[in-house]
Formats: sequence, C-alpha cells, structure tokens
Amino acid sequence: MKILGFDLGDGESAVTILDETSTVEPRVIPIDGKVSILSAVGDRDGKIVVGEAASVLLGSSNTQVRFKSRYLTDPGAHLEIRRFAQGVYGELTRTEPALMAEVSSTVVGCPAGWGEGRRAQYAALMESAGFPNVSVVPESRAAFMYARHARGLRVDPALMQKSAMVIDVGSSTTDFAYIVDGHQQSLSLFGDANLGGGLMDERILEKCVNRSGDREKLREVMEESPAWRSYCELEARRIKERYFLDEEKWKDVPLKKRIVVCYKETLSLELQIDAEMVRELITEPISAIGGRSFLGCLRDALKAAVRVSQDNPAQVVILTGGASRMTFLQEECREAFRDTLLVMCPEPECSIARGLAYCGRIDENLRVFRSEVASLARGEVLSAQVNSSVHELYEPIAKALYDTAVESVVDTVNLWKRGGIETINDLDAVLTERISKDFSGEAVRERLTGTIRDWLDRLTDRLQDRLMNLCYRCGIPPEQMTLSNTHLDTGLNRVDLSLTDAMGMDILSGIMGVVLAAVGAALCGGGGVAILGTGPIGMIAGASAGLLLALLGKSTLEKALRSVRIPILLRNVVTDNAVRHGLKRQEKAIEEEIIRALADPKNGFAARLTASLAQTLGAQMEKMARNAEMSITA
Repeated sequence: MKILGFDLGDGESAVTILDETSTVEPRVIPIDGKVSILSAVGDRDGKIVVGEAASVLLGSSNTQVRFKSRYLTDPGAHLEIRRFAQGVYGELTRTEPALMAEVSSTVVGCPAGWGEGRRAQYAALMESAGFPNVSVVPESRAAFMYARHARGLRVDPALMQKSAMVIDVGSSTTDFAYIVDGHQQSLSLFGDANLGGGLMDERILEKCVNRSGDREKLREVMEESPAWRSYCELEARRIKERYFLDEEKWKDVPLKKRIVVCYKETLSLELQIDAEMVRELITEPISAIGGRSFLGCLRDALKAAVRVSQDNPAQVVILTGGASRMTFLQEECREAFRDTLLVMCPEPECSIARGLAYCGRIDENLRVFRSEVASLARGEVLSAQVNSSVHELYEPIAKALYDTAVESVVDTVNLWKRGGIETINDLDAVLTERISKDFSGEAVRERLTGTIRDWLDRLTDRLQDRLMNLCYRCGIPPEQMTLSNTHLDTGLNRVDLSLTDAMGMDILSGIMGVVLAAVGAALCGGGGVAILGTGPIGMIAGASAGLLLALLGKSTLEKALRSVRIPILLRNVVTDNAVRHGLKRQEKAIEEEIIRALADPKNGFAARLTASLAQTLGAQMEKMARNAEMSITA
C-alpha cells in the first residue's frame, strides 16, 4: 500500500506518494503537469478547478486564494479548503487512477500552533473531500523528517541526532521545530501567527495599484471582484517568486510585468519589484501583524528560538518553505544562529510534501512496532519464555532463601538470648516478620544477582530474535533495540523481580512454616540441640529436659517450652553454631519445600514472575521504541 503526503499551503500546494516498504524517496505526483500548484480554487463549466486552471483569464468563476491562512478565523474558509482539496483529489484520481487505488493513508500538514482539536477537525475536513485515512502533522516536523531522510540534502546524520532547528517559512505562517536527540520538543514559537510570504504578495499588489494612474478604478475592481483580486494577487506572487529566485539579476533593474484587468472596462496594471521595494516591504508596519514590520517580527521570532534552545544550541538550522528563498530571510537566520550550519532545502516547494509522506510511514511503523512490542513483552510470548525457563531459578532461589533464613534466625535467636524476646512463641512472631523483610532485602538480592542476570540474559536472547525481526520489518536499526543490557540499564532492583511479590503469600507461608518448624525443633530439643548444650549448665538443662521428657512426652514438652520464659542464663546455652547446625540438618528439606512451592502451578509463581518481568521489559522496550523514533531508516 502507499502513503500520500499532501502539503496544502496558503500559497502553493504539492502532493507526493511513498510506498510503505520502499527505500525510494517520496515521488511528487504532478498536478496539471506541475510539481507544485498555486493554492487557488474556482469553478468552470460546473466543475471544480485548481491551480492555474482557476484563473479568471481561463473562464473560472468564484476563484479563491489564501484560504488556509483564514482557516482559524473565517468559517467560510472551511468550504474553500474543502473545494480545493476535492479539486486536487479529483485531478489525482483522474490522472493516476491505478496509483490512487493503492493509497491506504494520507498525511496532511498544518502549522505547528494548531492543537489536537483543530487537527482532528482538519483531518475530518480532508476526509470529507475524498482523501482516505487522514492524519495531520505539523509542517515543521515534516520538514525535519525530509531533512533527516532526504539523500540530496547531505546533512550529517550525527548533527541531526544532536540538536536541530527547523524553520518553515510558508505563505501564511513561520513555524519552528526544535529537535534534541532526534525528538521534537514541546515548542511552538509561532504556530498560527500570521507571518508568511503571503503578506508580501498583498503588499506588492497594494503598492503597484497605488502607483498606477488607474488606481481608483483598480481599487474598485479589487473591492467588487474577489476573482480579479485573486488573479492580481497570484500574479504579484509570481513576480515575487521570480525575483527571489535570482535577486542578483534584479539588483540594479526592477523586475516588471504588465497585466490586463478586464472587469467593467479594460485596465492595465504594471507589477514590479526591486531591492528598494523589498526593503519597504519588510520594514514598513503591516496591520495584519499588529502594525509591526515583517523584519521586526521575524527577528523577534529568531531571538525566541535562540533563547529557547540556549541550553542545547542547534547544531544545524534547516530552512524550508517557499519563502525561504528570500535572501534577507536567510541572512537573518545566519545572524541569529551565527555558529550553526544553515541548510537550505533544494526544492522547498516539495520538501514539506515529501516530509509528510515520510511522517506517514514512520508513524505507521511506530504504531505497528509499539503494538507488537507491547504484545511481545506482555503477551503469550513472554509468558511462554518464562514458563519454559523458570525452573532454572528454583534451586538458586531456594538456596538464597535458605541462606538468608539462617542469618535471620541466628540474629533473632541472639535477640531472644539477650532477653529482647520473652518466649519462643514470641520469637516465632518476630522471626516471621524478620524473614519476610529479609526475603525482599539486599541479602537475597545480592545472593541472586548473578543467577538472575544470567537467567535474564538467556531470556532476553530468546526475545531478541523476535525483536530483531520486528525491527527489520518496521525499519528500525536493530542496534537501537538491543535487550542484552536490560539488567544493566535498569538494575536488578528496577527489574521489579521482587521475590516476595512473585512468590505470593501461599509460597511464603509454606516456606515460613518449614523454617519455623526447624527453628522450634532446634531450640526445643526436637533437633537434638539447642538447650541440650555442653558444660555444667547444659548438663543441668539436659537432665531437666530428660526428666520432663519422661514425664510429659516429646510433643507436650516442646509445647510447654514454647510458652515458658526460659532464664537468660539457660538461653545462653544455645550457641550460634548450635542453631546453624540444627538448621543445617534441615537444609535439604527446607530447600525441597521451597522448590515444591515455587513449582506448584496453584501457587502461581511463574505467572507472577511473568507479570513482574512484563512490566519492566515492556516499559524498557517501549522506552527504547521512543528513543528510536527518529532513527527509523527511509
């Protein structure tokens, strides 16, 4: 399928087409044999005509120009824009029916200052004119995309990836786009401000009419006949464009053109432009921009652009738009950005249309990419990968939890020995809280860091193959989307592999139960240690315990000991080595119990681990996708 780029400008318009998968640059679709046409619309023989065909000299009626600049303030401009878009679409389908049948989407440009609501309204307007699946993007962004991907512009990609300022000077607006690290910043210096080359068209016509001997009659024609006024304004635009294409040629002699105006009578109007008039055009007050001069307004905008970008100055300034050919404008940009490379688009009348087509492909690729990344990281693929390899974690997790539990038990028993805990039942409660805390603390994390890093590497390697295929399909450089260092980029803590969360209360309760049983057996004699120590006190304790064992029985003795406040002196019989030895005898059983709990599907460890990883891997992949946004290849 193909993407259409439609640059509907206030002065001129162009259309390009781009294959979704082709490496060929967007191709301009000529309209009436021209790569760009005048943004003029009229009616002739009951049909909509556009461009040169809308001229009153060719019999067109109801001719309208400069309707885009009135879009925000004149409701009638909506109808004119729709008529023009219908006329363009009609020409395209008439001359390129097979090509247009393959178009799947259309990207239309707008000034940077238009908000989302205005863009949605504009998209609906374009779709009502016939264009399919319309999206609207800022023209300054399109200019950047063109500069980023155009082979003929010869801009160092490294500069483009650092910081760039795009200045798009059109017929109705001057838009700025500030790009840092390949991403457009939230910046609109002008947006819908009425500063564009079209202001000069009006002023040229006004000055030439005022110089004419038929000025009163010509003013009457301009007031009564919008069609003839549009025609004269278009001719003023042509002479201006011709002048700025080769200013050196007209340095000493004015560029002149005589036109005939036939309304109530035949009148002659001489249009001319020279260096002196250009100075007047840019320095005199203009009511449309609040009585300020074109030059003053431009300089203020450039100063604002420099100020906004001062923390990360632009490495390259890209100047585009039909009005960018004006020498004084280029000089002002060079003066504002003195130490910056200034790049001129070779075909400014087509660069926005080409950039819009690039935007369409990039946005579609990103949409597919982000959707599949989310599906990859949070769907069945990740779940299957985790389920197939999670067993590799059971044994090291069990070992780490056992080792951590031993340290927790020893520290808690020492607190009991010092009298900080009264009974063994109380010790159970304190130990439960201590182990729960330690299982999610640094001790377990440090013991598992290497194991989990290696496991994550194996997991991401499996995901990487799928991700690389997706990159190639979407035109994203694979090096931008490597997961090999995910654990380094995020840190184990930020991988959100919280064992307490992943294991859940069912598993924790089971593990806690077996650990506490082992501790109780060790302290109460069931393990053959604890208070049955050595030395005189141990002998007394042993004898006493033996007598009680004979009188009460084993289970009753252990139960009684749990609720008795054993004297501090007697508690000291329990050494650290005795506790560790008692737990060591239970090590295999504890670890086997942990493994059984982790592997039991009913406990949901694998599912919780998948969800935990999906949250981080998904966020990581989506973050990388955002970082790769401007690195998509043409």
